[in-house]
Amino acid sequence: MKKKIIGIKLGSATLVENGIINKKFIRHVCSQVAKLIRSGFAVFIVTSGAVASGYKEGRSKNLNSAIGQSKLTHIYSKYFADFGIEVSQHLFTDREFMKKDNVVTRNILLEALVDGVVPIINANDSVDSYELQKVYKCADNDRLLMLVSELVGADMVIIGFTESGFKNNDGRVIHCVRSSEISKYLGFAKGGSVLGHGKNGMKTKILMLSELANKGTSSILVPTKERDFILRAVSGEKDFGTAFHT
Repeated sequence: MKKKIIGIKLGSATLVENGIINKKFIRHVCSQVAKLIRSGFAVFIVTSGAVASGYKEGRSKNLNSAIGQSKLTHIYSKYFADFGIEVSQHLFTDREFMKKDNVVTRNILLEALVDGVVPIINANDSVDSYELQKVYKCADNDRLLMLVSELVGADMVIIGFTESGFKNNDGRVIHCVRSSEISKYLGFAKGGSVLGHGKNGMKTKILMLSELANKGTSSILVPTKERDFILRAVSGEKDFGTAFHT
């Protein structure tokens, strides 16, 4: 029987506290993912946090990212090893998602997922500034989540963030967003993490999740400060986070 594939995206705001990677949080993520894998799911993680992991004043963002990515993957590898699970590292530019180049990319990811390996995925921010201009599609990890999900045929995507849910102008959580009415929700999508890519982080999340929902992928925005937020999202807990529907 084909394994159901779950994609999880974790941004810098969820992974970093006071400029330091929150290892306790990552271990909690690994523990939940291990339970999913033991239950027969396949899981990949799109993760930020590379720059914060390797940050040193005076270094370029590219070098900080290159050093930090190694440290970040090591953290995931260490905690997943406690549960007998291996990880694989995948750093992407837009090229890997062009039709002529994506066969190998897709096959490697699917091989890992079938084998119970957890792909740890990030944009390749270690490339130089000129090359970075060529990774528009996947430089933002919300977009990268969508690209990978479409490539491997994910059944469910989960974006974790620091709020209790997507809120309206009165501060109340909107638990259900209909893609057919997306324009009315975009007015509530204000700002994004200062650690992320730009000022429209929330708008990007809403658009990406809505687009995936339209294509039949179960999509949900969940609060990472809640215990077992991944497992609760997968179980379909009522009024937990913000779910997206057609």
